[in-house]
Amino acid sequence: SCVYWISMVDSTPPGADREHETGRETPEYVPPAPTSPAHTWTEFDDDSPDDASGEPSRAADGLPDRFAAAAADSEPGAAASSASGSFGAGPSERWRPIGAAATHSGLADADPWDVGVPARSAAPLWPWGLKGFAETLEVIGLALLMFILVRGVAQNFIVDGGSMEPNFHSGQMLIVNKLAYRSFDVSWLPWTDNDDWRPFGDPRPGDVVVFHFPLDPSRDFIKRVIAVPGQTVEVRDGSVIVDGVVQEESYIADPARYEFPPQEVPEDHVFVLGDARNNSFDSHQWGMLSREFIIGKTELRYWPLGDLGLVGGSSPVPVGGTELTLSP
Repeated sequence: SCVYWISMVDSTPPGADREHETGRETPEYVPPAPTSPAHTWTEFDDDSPDDASGEPSRAADGLPDRFAAAAADSEPGAAASSASGSFGAGPSERWRPIGAAATHSGLADADPWDVGVPARSAAPLWPWGLKGFAETLEVIGLALLMFILVRGVAQNFIVDGGSMEPNFHSGQMLIVNKLAYRSFDVSWLPWTDNDDWRPFGDPRPGDVVVFHFPLDPSRDFIKRVIAVPGQTVEVRDGSVIVDGVVQEESYIADPARYEFPPQEVPEDHVFVLGDARNNSFDSHQWGMLSREFIIGKTELRYWPLGDLGLVGGSSPVPVGGTELTLSP
């Protein structure tokens, strides 16, 4: 399809200013019929002759017969002939066609300036659109779900301090297994009344655990389990004694220079010490650690990369099976 612009020196329709010259009422402008060719007109101020008749071009030259007939009907005495091209207009109303769209029926009826404003559709959600936005929400939801699940199973910690030297250094990053000592209430099952099911076991001597400090739960400590419920523990003469047996601890650098009287570990508690025996705030000062404060078991050391590896529990072993008499 084609679009034609209308270029007019005088924007007034032909014959609109005849009233002040002839004293007669200006005929109503009637647009060309839809089947007529659409013409583009321009005005010339000179008296250049028409190519066909040799007469000066007038306002009605080339106009459709319907427009000329309408002008004649409105004023019988007025000259209106499409053949002669005369319209009784002055020299200032001389028009000449400069273009036509003869093949596009009805184009003349269209207002070239009335292009209209297309209806605005609902603006898409920037910048993805509705489908992309939904997919983005799905990815974010899945990521959050995975994050929550992972945080429920494992958690990372950074060592701060030297209470576990020489095995753990300040600044090392660890992964703690939070399911290691978790218990579950399965008494709702019809075949059992167990309300404290522990599928992953209990703390054992040698396990390195991370826990909330009982006197200030906002602080997290890392220590090694030395004794478990039912065992009697004592620190004497630089040695750790469990159930009357001296323990050989190859993972410590210096023996303890303090004394701890014999005590039995109560149910759901453990006795923990730092590997740096003389530089650790642990059970020999504030007592037994309740199981409810334990976050989990240290499983992996992942930073620095040179220290990357699993954290194995170094259990104390009896020295030659020698038994010692418990101090009173």
